[in-house]
Amino acid sequence: MDAICDMQGRLALKRLDTAVQVNDVPIQRRLREVLDIFAGKVRKLINHYGLNKYGIDPEDVEQEVRIRLWKALERDRHAVFQPAFVKKIVLTTTIDAIRHALARPVEHFADEEESDAIALADGALGPEQRAENLQSLERVETGLAELPQSRRRAVALRWQGYSWNEIATLIGTTSEGARVLSARGLRSLQFGHEF
Repeated sequence: MDAICDMQGRLALKRLDTAVQVNDVPIQRRLREVLDIFAGKVRKLINHYGLNKYGIDPEDVEQEVRIRLWKALERDRHAVFQPAFVKKIVLTTTIDAIRHALARPVEHFADEEESDAIALADGALGPEQRAENLQSLERVETGLAELPQSRRRAVALRWQGYSWNEIATLIGTTSEGARVLSARGLRSLQFGHEF
C-alpha cells in the first residue's frame, strides 16, 4: 500500500470526494509503518476476492482499508496490528463494498419500445398477470409524479436501496428528514391510489 503524501509531506488519505489528512505526527509515523508492513498482503487479499466481477475497483477497497487502519490507530495509538486483525479489516471492508455494490446494481434504462419488447418476450407470466403488472406500474408512476419533488426523490432513492444517510446527502436534509419525506411519500401513494 503506497502512502499518499500531500505537498508538505504529511500523510493524506484520499477517499472519493473527500481528503483526510493525518496531522498527528506519531499516528502518521505509525500508520506509515503499518502500511509498509502489510501492503503486499492487503493487495493480495483484496485481489483474491475478485472484486471486478462486482464492478468494484480494488484500489477503492484498498483505500478504505487504509482509512480504517488510520481510524483504529486514532482510537488506540499504541495498537499492535497482528496479521489476523489486518485480514479482518480487509475482509469486512470487502464485504461492505460487495454489499454496497449489490444493493445498488447498475441499472440499464431501456427506452419505451425496448421495455415493451422485453415485457412481451417474457413468457414466464400469463397475459393477465402481465397486464395487471403493467397497470400497477403505471399507477405507481402516476402516483410518484403527483408527489412533491422532495418526497418523490426520497421514495425513489429508498426503493433503489439507498440508506437514510445517503438519501439525506443527496437531497440536502438530515437522515431523519429523509426518513420522514420517504414515509410521507409512501403514505400519500397508499392513500392516493389502490395498488
